[in-house]
Amino acid sequence: MLFLIATALALPPAQTIEKVESCPSGYSSSGNYCVPASSAKYAILKNGSCPSGYSSSGHYCLASSTAKHAIPKNGSCPSGFSSSGHYCIESTAQVYALLTPQTIEKINSCPSGYSSSGNYCKPSSSAKYAIAKNQSCPSGYSSSGDYCLASDTAKHAIHKNGSCPSGYSSSGHYCLKY
Repeated sequence: MLFLIATALALPPAQTIEKVESCPSGYSSSGNYCVPASSAKYAILKNGSCPSGYSSSGHYCLASSTAKHAIPKNGSCPSGFSSSGHYCIESTAQVYALLTPQTIEKINSCPSGYSSSGNYCKPSSSAKYAIAKNQSCPSGYSSSGDYCLASDTAKHAIHKNGSCPSGYSSSGHYCLKY
């Protein structure tokens, strides 16, 4: 039961992000990345003012305990999101784990299991976690157009920028969490 409580988050869990000058509070530097400590808050890149429920930390916005999931705004917000400055905020709280499918920016067309909503792709209930494809897909992922979809046994993947951060191993153009 503890596992279910630990993954039932209203926001995606804090995850390794690309470093812009310095890392936000609660994150440590590892090459070109910022790696979250166990108590780190979910962080997004700052574009102007932080969205509602987020506070500024250098070049990032950190989620408060009452914040809802925010994504960068690209045109109109997708259905189920409302506008907050340069961001789209999810209207209702969702349950997230590291490989939970999320609304993503659309590259040409949406991957399998996702539907188009303006410039975004929204996951269906059967969707798999998706990451933009960089030439080929990492181990544990299959190709779906311009995206790679996670298998049931896949590890969390981020795009590789230099060497992989601590806690990740290299897989082609990606870094996979141990």
